[in-house]
Amino acid sequence: MIKNNLWKRILFGYIAIVLFMLAMSFYLIFRLNYLNKVTDSIMRADIPFVEKGEKLMDSLLEQIRNEKKYIITNDNAFLDLFGQKKREFQERLKYLEESVTNREKETLINQIKELHKKYLFMISKEIILAGKEEIISPDARYEDEKKMILDRLTESINKLILTTQAELIKKIGLFQEIGYKATKISLVIILFAVLFGAFFAYFFTRSICAPVRILKDATERIAHGDLDYRIEVTSNDEIGTLGTAFNQMCNKLKEMDQMKTDFVSNISHNLKTPLTVIREANDLLLEKIAGPISGSQEKLLNITREEAIRLTIMINDLLDISRIEAGLMRYNFQYSDIQDIVRKSADEIRFLAESKHIHVQWTSGDFMQNILLDRDKIAQVMDNLLSNAIKFTPSGGSITITLSEVDSENVPHYFAEQNRLNNIHSFVRVSISDTGIGIPVECHKMIFDKFQQVNNKGKGGMRGTGLGLSIAKHIVLDHGGDIWLENNNEKGSTFHFTLPFRYDYS
Repeated sequence: MIKNNLWKRILFGYIAIVLFMLAMSFYLIFRLNYLNKVTDSIMRADIPFVEKGEKLMDSLLEQIRNEKKYIITNDNAFLDLFGQKKREFQERLKYLEESVTNREKETLINQIKELHKKYLFMISKEIILAGKEEIISPDARYEDEKKMILDRLTESINKLILTTQAELIKKIGLFQEIGYKATKISLVIILFAVLFGAFFAYFFTRSICAPVRILKDATERIAHGDLDYRIEVTSNDEIGTLGTAFNQMCNKLKEMDQMKTDFVSNISHNLKTPLTVIREANDLLLEKIAGPISGSQEKLLNITREEAIRLTIMINDLLDISRIEAGLMRYNFQYSDIQDIVRKSADEIRFLAESKHIHVQWTSGDFMQNILLDRDKIAQVMDNLLSNAIKFTPSGGSITITLSEVDSENVPHYFAEQNRLNNIHSFVRVSISDTGIGIPVECHKMIFDKFQQVNNKGKGGMRGTGLGLSIAKHIVLDHGGDIWLENNNEKGSTFHFTLPFRYDYS
């Protein structure tokens, strides 16, 4: 398969647009050149021809007037003027004869020449006789013939002028028509170029933006821990190469994550046995089995015991998250009373809360039915959420546990969009609200990812393993529910998690 490079597509688009522009430019240049020729013809030939024709008529009229004046007055000045106008007439007629371009005009000019010669021949006798001061007797036939020649001569000159004017008008009309057509065709070419450019820009941009958007969404999913997600590569260009590289990167990340999980799981499993031995030995020392101990030694052993318990909890969390990611988390589902689980978790945590002067209270509705769940796992979720609430609530604060039934339509929109309702009519929602330091809104989603902790510097924040909420989320999701976080109006946070309660089988 020939690689369809992006630069080739860009080059093709630009070449097409340039060709449109060149076609329009060449067409306009051709038309403008033709218009220049028409304009030049009008300015250099037609307009001067009309002007010469009109002056030709003026010269003829001047000849007639001066000829009559000379016959009447026998003044040589009028004869000289007649000769001057005759020469002007002949010069202008010669100019018109030389610049004539069609046979019709040529015929008219020849006719004008012949008629003018006849006119000169007829009046030559009168001029000679007038010069000898002889009386010319009136001759009606002569006058009629002379008048007929002058009328035909005048008519021929006017016809020549009108013919030239008609050609001029025709050229001006042609000029306008060509200009209109050139404008119309140029607009069509520009429109095609713009449409092509718009379509090319749209589809080319779309061909880039759509895969980039897919890559962006895929990157966000990978960033949120979905290392099994892959994108479908459908092109063989640079974007397709990028998609292939992205999938290869995901494979490497999956391998590295699996290696890390296996490493953490093996280390945690191997640490559990020696840690158990350490705790047992520490307990034996505290029970003074190995002999008496001093007060300071007992204090140090109690510290060691607490840290060993803390380390055991961390190792258990690591083992749980490893089992969850490997799909090996086992559940023992049975119908149980959710209120009893919540009550026991609250009672177990109450002593720790009272030691920090934190008031714990809880309220619930009337739930007559039991819920299908794993008691130990839901208790683990409750213990994790309550421990976090106590950990991040200052002395004198309060923790409120609320149980309520909510309709499936009132669950968070992002849960409904996952199409996991499965005919669930309602849920039991457990809400744990505290008056602690609160959690920034931008951290509400990421806090459920493993090893994610909120940096609350200056707010009394405490650090843990960052696995408790991730484990709680997996347990709740495996039960068919969801878990999320909201900030309280005044201070503190509220964790909610839901469990399926009533089903609609209609």
